[in-house]
This record gives sequence, structure tokens and C-alpha cells, in this order.
Amino acid sequence: MHEKTVQQLLTLNREFYNSFSASFSYSRTQPQPGFFRLVELSPQLGGHLLDAGCGDGRFGRFLFEHDAIDQYTGIDLSSDLLNIAKNNVDGDFYERDMSHDGFLDGLGQFDNIACLAALQHVPARANRARLLREFERHLRPNGRIFLSTWQFMNSPRQRRKVQPWSIIDAADDAVEENDYLLTWKRDGLGYRYVCFIDEGETAVLARAANLEVEAQFYSDGKEKNLSLYTVLKKIANK
Repeated sequence: MHEKTVQQLLTLNREFYNSFSASFSYSRTQPQPGFFRLVELSPQLGGHLLDAGCGDGRFGRFLFEHDAIDQYTGIDLSSDLLNIAKNNVDGDFYERDMSHDGFLDGLGQFDNIACLAALQHVPARANRARLLREFERHLRPNGRIFLSTWQFMNSPRQRRKVQPWSIIDAADDAVEENDYLLTWKRDGLGYRYVCFIDEGETAVLARAANLEVEAQFYSDGKEKNLSLYTVLKKIANK
């Protein structure tokens, strides 16, 4: 993907989440069912968690309420969502762009890293692979990376949100396979970029970052399959 298109999509999402931060956060006040399953599958949780693409800090608040972590750092592209997060959970917060190499520079190592419903907003497969490699470098030994990706294309109800790229003056051939433009209609009309990342693509990205899948399951939504959760660990002897 050309860098100009990457920046166009990042700008689109930054403007979306800043414009609709309040309504977006209000629509997600309760923890996702998948959060509980992640805690059950991850006895090694604890210590310092990095929440990349933290949004309003919902996952961090959930983990503290369940005594699952001791320290929390949240990173997000949206300054407005970060302001909400600061009121929801105790921690350190940084406004950073996950599509940029070195976005974790200076933050040290983490016991575990979460990236829930956020990897799908990073334009270009190469950038997503690079992001997971950066996570791997900042993960302490025996740590885990927790991913979730929105499985909207598996739901007829969610597929109705897909719109043509021409709405934002982008061409079909400017984006990559499985890239989509979706509508938002709460408190106004908005658009955001989302990549559909399924089990196969998750495995490809993990291998490129010297990670392996430890656990994987579907959860969330009316269908109970709108999110694909993946627990990753470092490949032994790598």
C-alpha cells in the first residue's frame, strides 16, 4: 500500500475516533465476554500490561477489577479516547501511531501486551506484521500477546455497514485485499477503515513476528462470534 493511502486511512480513523469518542465509548460500557475467557486462559497475567489501541481503557479497568494486573500503560491514536481512558483506569497513557516503526521506543519491556480490536485499524499488511514484531521485541520472556480482531464479514448484519471506497475519494486498487470502509450511525454519520483479519491471516502475521498461537477462540456480539481472540507467545529458541 502506498504511504499516501496509509496516511489517508490513518487520518480517517483518527478523525472518526475523535469525533465519535463519546458515543463510541458509551456503546462499550460493559466488558466483552471474551475478556473473561482471556483471563481464564492466561494464568501468567499480572505485572505490567501494555494496552496498544487502548481506546477508553475498558480492558485495563476490567483487568484491575479482577486483580489480573499490577500496572497499566495505554497507547492510542485518538487523543479524545485517551482523555476518557485516563478517567476510567489508573495508568500511563501515550498518544502514538502504531503504524510507525519504533512507536514503543522508550517504553521498555512489558509482562504482557494486549491489542484488542485495534490491529484491524493499522493500514497495510506490512505495517501489521511490523507491529507484531515490535510487540515481540518489547515482550518479556514468558509473556503473552493478546489479540482480538473484528469478524464483521462473517455477519450479514455487520456486512451491511460496508461502503464503497469512492465515498472518501479512494480507489479500490489503492487499498489491499480484505480492506473495508464501514459506516457508523450513532450520533451522526461517520466512516472508518477496518481490515478483516481471520484465523489464516493471524497465523501468517504471527509467524512473520516469530510468534506462535497458544490459544484461539471466538466470542462477543449477538452471534457470539464477532471477535476472534488469539493468545500468542514467542517461538521457543528464537
